[in-house]
Amino acid sequence: MTEGSYPAERTEAALRLFLRWFGAHYARSTVVQSRDLTDARLNGVAEIGRRWHLAFTIVDTLAADADLPFETARSIVEQRLDAEGRSIALWVPRGASLPGAEPGLSQLVLSLNSAEKLDDGRLELRRPVNLHLRRTSAVGSVVSILGGLASQWALFTNRVPGSFQLNADSLNRLPSSPVERDALVERIVLAAQQTEADADQVVSADDVWTANELEEGGSCVFGTPAPETDDWSSGLRRNLRNALREAGSFLAAPVDGSALVVLGAATYAEEEKLSWTLKGMDPRLYSGYDLVLVVADGLVKPLLLPPRQALPWDAPVS
Repeated sequence: MTEGSYPAERTEAALRLFLRWFGAHYARSTVVQSRDLTDARLNGVAEIGRRWHLAFTIVDTLAADADLPFETARSIVEQRLDAEGRSIALWVPRGASLPGAEPGLSQLVLSLNSAEKLDDGRLELRRPVNLHLRRTSAVGSVVSILGGLASQWALFTNRVPGSFQLNADSLNRLPSSPVERDALVERIVLAAQQTEADADQVVSADDVWTANELEEGGSCVFGTPAPETDDWSSGLRRNLRNALREAGSFLAAPVDGSALVVLGAATYAEEEKLSWTLKGMDPRLYSGYDLVLVVADGLVKPLLLPPRQALPWDAPVS
C-alpha cells in the first residue's frame, strides 16, 4: 500500500494484517520480497525468519462491489486520516455511510482518537446516533424494528406496553460488549414505558465501527455499498471461484509454504460468509495452499491450518 495513493489498495493493507497475525502465530520475522498486483489479487513471496519462503495470495472480494460514490468517499476519508498522521484500517459496516465533508470527517477522527482497544487487538470507535421510538397501538407487546437492531426484536416481546415501531436506520453495528447491548435494550424498554410513548421519542445510542492500527504507511477503508442479497452471495461465490482458478499458476514457484488470504465484507466478524463460501467450493481450488485464512471486520480468521511443526518455520527455535 503506497501512502498518498487514493483510494488505498485493500490487498496491501490485508497483507499487513495477515503478516502481523503470521508473525505472532509462528513467532518468526517476516519480510516481503516480491509482490505482483493483478486486478483484485495480490501475489507475492515473503521471507520467513531470514531462511524460508512463503508464497501468498491475497484475494479482494470487495472489489466486485465497488462503485464510484463509495470509492470517492473512502478516498476522502483515507486522505483525512493520513493528514492526521494516522495509519488505520477502518472497517465500515454494511449500509453505513462514510462522511464526505465536515463536520463528519472531524467527528470520525474524534471517534478514532477516543476508540477503545478490544482484547483481540481491534479498536472500537463509537459514533453517536439517535433512534426514534413511537407507539403505534395500545394492543400487544412487541417492537417492529428498522435498521441495525432488527435482529434483536425478540428481546422486546412482552416487555413493552403496546405495539411500537423503532427506527434504527442510523445504527449499523452494535458494540461487542454484551453489557452495552443489554443497556441499550433497557433504555428502549424504559422509553416505551413513558407517558409520551405515543409521540416520537429519541433514544441515544452508539454506532460502533471497528478498526486496526496499521502502525506504518497510510490508512485504508474497507467496506461495500452492496446489500447482502441472494444475488450478491451468488456473485461472491462466482468471483471467488474465478480468482482461485487464476491464482493457481502462482503456486508453481519453489517455496517452503503457501498461504491464501481472502478479504471480504462482514458487519460482524462472527457472521462473515467467506468461510462458508470456501467450504462449499471444490476443495481442489485451494488444496495447494498450506494456510487458508479470511479477513473481515478487522480480524484474521484461520480456516485451514496445518498441525503444529508441520511447516519448516514452526519447528522449535534451536
